[in-house]
Amino acid sequence: MSLLKKLGLLNREGMKACNAGRNDDALFQLTQAGQLASSMKSPLHEAKVRNNIGLVHQISGNMDEALICFRLAEKSAVEGAGTGTSLHATIVRNLSRLKNAARDRAA
Repeated sequence: MSLLKKLGLLNREGMKACNAGRNDDALFQLTQAGQLASSMKSPLHEAKVRNNIGLVHQISGNMDEALICFRLAEKSAVEGAGTGTSLHATIVRNLSRLKNAARDRAA
């Protein structure tokens, strides 16, 4: 199996685990995918996986970790393709939602 296919499989399986409520399994698989994306020196793949890790942390209630992940994802997305991509827009939207939720909780 190619590295890219393995990366895609880990990312998909991680999100399936998240959707099934198995957040620890999701984080394990997504972390593996993130390490693979990093070793491939693929900032766009790193951004996509890091965004997904952020979503799992957010669902798990780990807002500080989610914030870090979304910020790192945004940085990688910009590095890989600039700001005009749908991936970047998705990450920015997730980051904005997280900040709004945190602000609402603080009020």
